[in-house]
Amino acid sequence: MAQPKEYAKEVPFRSDYHLIGQEMGDYKVPFIYAANGRPYLEQYKEKSGIWFWDARNPKENAYALEEFHTPEDLALKLTAKNKDEANKDLADDEDYPQFAARPYQLDAIQSLENAIKDGKKRILLAMATGTGKTRTAISLMYRLLKHKRARRILYLVDRNSLGRQTANAIKDNKIGTMSISSIYGLKELSDKVPDASTKIQIATVQGMIKRLFFNDDNSEKPSVGQYDFIIVDEAHRGYAEDRGLSDQEYENYDQEEYVSQYRRVVDYFDATAIGMTATPALQTTEIFGNPVYSYSYQQAVLDGYLVDHDAPVIIQTKLAKEGIHFKKGAEVDVFNQDEKTIDKEKLPDNMNFDIKDFNHRVITPSFNKVVCDELVRNYLDPTDRDAGKTLIFAATDEHADMVVDLLKKAFKDDGRPVDDDAIEKITGSIRHPNQEIRNFKNEDYPNIVVTVDLLTTGVDVPAITNIVFLRRVQSRILYEQMLGRATRLCPEIHKDKFRIFDAVGIYDAMNKVTNMKPVVQNPGHNVNYFLHHKEDYFEIAEDSHQYQVDMAGAVERKIKRLDDQGRNKFERLAEIPSVDEWAGKLSKMSKADFMKQWPKFEQLDQVHPAKKQFISNEQDEVIGTTRGYGQGNNKPEDYIDSFNKFIKENVNVIPALQIVATKPKDLTFDELKDIKLKLEQNGFKENDLQSAWKTTKHEQTTADIISFIRQAASGSKLVDHDVRIHNAMQKVYGMADWNIMQKKWLKRIENQLLSSTVLGPDAEHAFDDNFYFKRQGGYKQIKKIFPKYADQIIYVLNENLYV
Repeated sequence: MAQPKEYAKEVPFRSDYHLIGQEMGDYKVPFIYAANGRPYLEQYKEKSGIWFWDARNPKENAYALEEFHTPEDLALKLTAKNKDEANKDLADDEDYPQFAARPYQLDAIQSLENAIKDGKKRILLAMATGTGKTRTAISLMYRLLKHKRARRILYLVDRNSLGRQTANAIKDNKIGTMSISSIYGLKELSDKVPDASTKIQIATVQGMIKRLFFNDDNSEKPSVGQYDFIIVDEAHRGYAEDRGLSDQEYENYDQEEYVSQYRRVVDYFDATAIGMTATPALQTTEIFGNPVYSYSYQQAVLDGYLVDHDAPVIIQTKLAKEGIHFKKGAEVDVFNQDEKTIDKEKLPDNMNFDIKDFNHRVITPSFNKVVCDELVRNYLDPTDRDAGKTLIFAATDEHADMVVDLLKKAFKDDGRPVDDDAIEKITGSIRHPNQEIRNFKNEDYPNIVVTVDLLTTGVDVPAITNIVFLRRVQSRILYEQMLGRATRLCPEIHKDKFRIFDAVGIYDAMNKVTNMKPVVQNPGHNVNYFLHHKEDYFEIAEDSHQYQVDMAGAVERKIKRLDDQGRNKFERLAEIPSVDEWAGKLSKMSKADFMKQWPKFEQLDQVHPAKKQFISNEQDEVIGTTRGYGQGNNKPEDYIDSFNKFIKENVNVIPALQIVATKPKDLTFDELKDIKLKLEQNGFKENDLQSAWKTTKHEQTTADIISFIRQAASGSKLVDHDVRIHNAMQKVYGMADWNIMQKKWLKRIENQLLSSTVLGPDAEHAFDDNFYFKRQGGYKQIKKIFPKYADQIIYVLNENLYV
């Protein structure tokens, strides 16, 4: 960049063009480029790409572009508002849209705006599923456009359903009486090219990739400067380990069209890119960096914005415990996925399947039947609207069909036949999946839905109260997204928690693998991907060792999916005695020896694993259902004992615990949240304690966490949460002859106590620290409503809550 900078200082005056003066120092032109004709490569970035520097912003470094700006792009840059001025206007504007005014949403927006002000080009926001990422993004877009910090924003999604959902949200959320879409103009999924006045455009990754890189019509191709901000929704997606890929998907998997789709779009535009996700992945942070703001699921539950789950119901069956075993020479049924036929096959060796193989490698009708019978007999009722809805995760499309049929038969056999529309499969294979998703969200039926991947992320159905796992997944991210389908509040059915039903051991398995770090940096890359990147990774790159390790891992994964016929075929084509021995040496070879294996890699890429499933007709039975409590899936009585032990050992170590045990009236709302978080980090949750107490003591309780702590610390009696608050409020209601307005406010105070457990040690803390009361004017406003009694109300409450 040094040479073009010199040229930019030496541009002579001429009468046929105008040199603008916008505080560029010694530079005579604002925009400076350097290029050598080589396409940009990240691993060779200093010597490739089109490098661009804006002389008007000397503190911003030069960066690489895929293409030159168009004249229109440069004209827009020249007429854009000064960034420093726009950043100052943003910082000074404390007026945030009401549709995203929760405290953490305001914190998130401020953190994003600070990152923008600091010149970050890649920004990541991490917020738990159900906490309003889309509304937060819409609020940010409104503020950026309002202060002309953004000219045009691209909102990028990976599914049409998410695009439509986002478009509806932009149309529904308003500033005063006007929707965001009517203020700034919105182009939706079907609109390929924005108008000059368009400020927000929604597009899918797939559609944008096609327009940018696989399009003969250049009139539809966006310029690099068409957008100056990109918001990437569900930014963790686009990676192989985020989905349960079928063998066919894995064979057809292409890095350029799946894994790296977001990065290709993000890198193409001269824009600030903001990724949003509930579950940051390694690849997400590689693109966007570490989150500038995080709001976790645990914190959202503690703050009352999401619901927690009960201790999982573990459904144990005989086959799940013992596995399925076929003897050598046995003739078994085999389902051919390509032909959709069932054939007979004599086994050349013993074959053993455990629970993780069920419904993937081996079809187990009896296992599925007894699990469905157990769910119907003891847990599910699709006719009870207040009981909420159920989402079941199946392994394959065929498995989903089986589960739907088994559930309908189970209800009929139980003497409770249900409407045929009450239970449905929603996968990409049905005719109108998006309409069925809308029905699932808005209508009474379907009440029970069986899916595979379609509903794992980005679908908002607040009434889901039951999550059922009939499939294993390898990815922590996917698992957390699945659970996220049920975390949203649903006041219409008084939802205060959701239930997990685990028939395949996923809950315990995920607890074990959450913190595992893969040796291979990019486990989503397959053999075909590396074959197409030979030049980039093994010829241009100076250090190719990590790529060699990653490719060796891809070879190992491919080999593991081959059956004996496929392995033998490859050994014959490659002229090697043992495919396992050959694959095991790849990562340790010298680069020269590794490159000699390239013809073998190409041969391996042409060998495809057989797509078949074995069918087990062995009968299964439920041998028990248990509730797994805490970090070790403990028995309920052990869970209560371990909680009591933890409290007694820490009551004098953790100051806030001592306050709860001895002086609960001095407890602040923030201290209570910290206590709950500390307890949850050690495996103790209010819902689980209530459930374990009921199972162990055979008595129902709605006691809150403060009662449980005091019971463990001093042996005080458990009192139900609503009873305790009702008794304390009766003392307040009896303090004076309240007027109608005051009675309404007392009821609001009671409702806040029911939802938040404590208000504060005094009136000022109670009404200024609580977000609900703070928005109503806080302590100052309460003093106007209760001129003589504002302080006394909180005093009386605190004196009587834990008598």
